[in-house]
Amino acid sequence: MKNLQDHYEGIPVDLRSCKYLGRGHSGQVYLMPDKKVLKVFNSSHSCKREFDILKSVEGSPHFPKAYEMDKYYMIREYVGGTNVKDYLIKHGLSRSFVIRVIELIDDMKKLGFTKLEMRFPHLFVQKDGSLMLIDPRKSYVQDIPYPKSFLRKLKKMGLLQEFIKILNEERPDMDFGVYSHKVI
Repeated sequence: MKNLQDHYEGIPVDLRSCKYLGRGHSGQVYLMPDKKVLKVFNSSHSCKREFDILKSVEGSPHFPKAYEMDKYYMIREYVGGTNVKDYLIKHGLSRSFVIRVIELIDDMKKLGFTKLEMRFPHLFVQKDGSLMLIDPRKSYVQDIPYPKSFLRKLKKMGLLQEFIKILNEERPDMDFGVYSHKVI
């Protein structure tokens, strides 16, 4: 069994001065005193892949900036805002929200993503209504031509049909309705 303590060696900040934000599939996340995020990964391979993806999308308004990486950690921009699930519960589904989702998907396509997935826990609505996506994984290696997890969550919330209706009115060329039967 790996000693995860080794993953914390060389981190340029005292974790006692950081706020623990949570644990995800890839590792643990902390908010540093300078308001940047420190993510400590379970795997050096995952760390490098995520850092490389964030560097490849640098300049996009939909992804955080990546600043620094070592074997098991990365420092990136903090993304505040409201998690998309909480946002939808509070504000409901609006045309402007659907348009922001379209803008994000268009950006992902422009950036060459073959995995158009956006999981609710990784999607945040900013104060200006724009969307930011954290933790992009396998964006260039998996082929998922529609946001499957996102649509599945909308269905669970009873919002899928309205989302598809607005999407088809705004961008009939996207036609995610053809995938709605696959959303379980």
